[in-house]
Amino acid sequence: MFSFLRYQRNGLPYGLITIHEFIVRDIFRYFEKSRFVRKKTRHARKAINAALRFARKKKTYPSQKTAEALDALGQMQDELEYTHKAILTAFEEAETIIKMIRQEKVGEIIPLVEKARGQFKNHDIEGGMALLKAAQENLKNKFLLKSRKATLGGFDSDIKKLKHALLGRENA
Repeated sequence: MFSFLRYQRNGLPYGLITIHEFIVRDIFRYFEKSRFVRKKTRHARKAINAALRFARKKKTYPSQKTAEALDALGQMQDELEYTHKAILTAFEEAETIIKMIRQEKVGEIIPLVEKARGQFKNHDIEGGMALLKAAQENLKNKFLLKSRKATLGGFDSDIKKLKHALLGRENA
């Protein structure tokens, strides 16, 4: 996990932007220099050159060589699709987590405080104090139990399914 030292100076949003920049650099680095991509690009380039030579010499359609090139390019396309799906799924899940945390941390407390203000304006001191005590009880719980249980407790999240699909693809 990440240490909090990364977020102390500029906060969590700035740290997440920094992580995003690292991810973008890694994506470019992977699709420019990784062994898999270089191998498939080289294979496709060789197949296209062979297809051009064959077509030039025989004056006919080089179906086998173009199929090889399409296969290599298709495998790179599959890698891009899985990358796209992983990014979308991860950020959709992160957005869901933020919504759950917002609801648990402040969504339940703000209405209580607003109702307490209304009670105090109506000169109902006891009712306002009761609502403030309920809000205080909700604030005492520093752990996000509902959000943690909903997010980390299940085995059926989309990101975990995608992770297992990727592992199955590599093993097959």
